[in-house]
Amino acid sequence: MVVALLSALGPIAVAGASATAGSDPATANPLANPATNRQPPPFSIEGGRCSPPPGASSAEPSSTWDCQSPCLPHYDDFAFNGSPACNDLLLKSINEAQAAEHLPGFTLPSNFAKLTVPEQMFVLVDLERISRGVPPLVGLSPYLGPPAETAAQEAQDPAFQPAYGRVQVWYPPKGGTYAFGGAWSGNVVNALAAMFGWMYDDGWAGKNATRNIACSGPASRGCWGHRDELLGEYTGTTCADCIAGGGYASPAARNWEESYVLLLVRPVQFPTPLLFTWDGNVLPNLPRGWERVHAA
Repeated sequence: MVVALLSALGPIAVAGASATAGSDPATANPLANPATNRQPPPFSIEGGRCSPPPGASSAEPSSTWDCQSPCLPHYDDFAFNGSPACNDLLLKSINEAQAAEHLPGFTLPSNFAKLTVPEQMFVLVDLERISRGVPPLVGLSPYLGPPAETAAQEAQDPAFQPAYGRVQVWYPPKGGTYAFGGAWSGNVVNALAAMFGWMYDDGWAGKNATRNIACSGPASRGCWGHRDELLGEYTGTTCADCIAGGGYASPAARNWEESYVLLLVRPVQFPTPLLFTWDGNVLPNLPRGWERVHAA
């Protein structure tokens, strides 16, 4: 069984008031969290029944055995798996979790399998944001990608900086909280699995069943921290110019087989150079009827 450990960054405060950057009351609160966690689909974290391939001798090593799981098809062989069958398994679970929150669910863009892991994470977090009425992150920044990649290689949260190259992080002029957030996940089979953990398995599930290492108890402030940050707890749930950087490493430091990082900020100045955008690279590959969500 693969155990995913997730961590979340908290707010970075500056002198003055302690109000959260960019947060505004809304009729429907996109930061309302579920009452309970949802478990990831079993075949995304374990292989199920495994057996030697047809015709194999009893001397064959168990590493050659085939397993039921479309995400972990080979015994004792954990690896990234972006196959259609594994993606479909996790997307089905995400849409079931969406339905439980009375949300519409979503389909993936037609080119999803051809995207890089950071691009896939960007697409998924925007689909999650849009489903809750939060404006999508505009694009992936060349200045946020390298620090996210470094964090993924080091298997840890992205480090906060007041500026990432030419991208300065916004904060309230009278003091408050930097408009910044980040999330890390380790040892999950693909970007869909990382997003499932961040969005639906991020709260308290008991002493030995809580995957979010920042959620140390039922009343811990770290519970649902990934979800809240990705939906705009510190960047604002109406931010229409927020940008992101993604990182992926395999292997990563401290014996992590897979490591995923997503970093997002509200920049002081916009527009800013982008490598991959929601409007230009994602929308054309989604079903007709999708529209960019704008802040009110």
